[in-house]
Amino acid sequence: MKAQIEQIPHVEKKPKILVIDDEPAVSRVLLLVLKDRGFDVCIAATGGDAMRLTEEQNYDLILSDIDLPDMDGFEICHRLKQNPKLQAIPVILMSGRLAEGNEARALKIGAADYLSKPFRAKCLLSKVFAHIGKAKNEP
Repeated sequence: MKAQIEQIPHVEKKPKILVIDDEPAVSRVLLLVLKDRGFDVCIAATGGDAMRLTEEQNYDLILSDIDLPDMDGFEICHRLKQNPKLQAIPVILMSGRLAEGNEARALKIGAADYLSKPFRAKCLLSKVFAHIGKAKNEP
């Protein structure tokens, strides 16, 4: 008698996002919005913690505030883009400060996108889905 082989449906892994923000209220909102849409989310409050996490785990996207206590989001993005192992991860930088040139600077150093705070969940999610989709379709 032949053993019956049970068919197990293929389960696609949840895209993993690293959120870097030192404001707990902002991190909580991002966590709730992203988890509600099916993302696996990790939180870091400092650039140092974020860099350590990127060495320990794989992420499909990084969403980082620019203003952090130990290193700014520009420096985080720059370091990621200099690392051959991490440079393909899309980085979206965000800021609540209305500094002229932030968006241009972010894109110049390799960020995939820029988001002004306060943001609308719909805008955040459209950027996240667009860049995760691009990353998955690139060789």
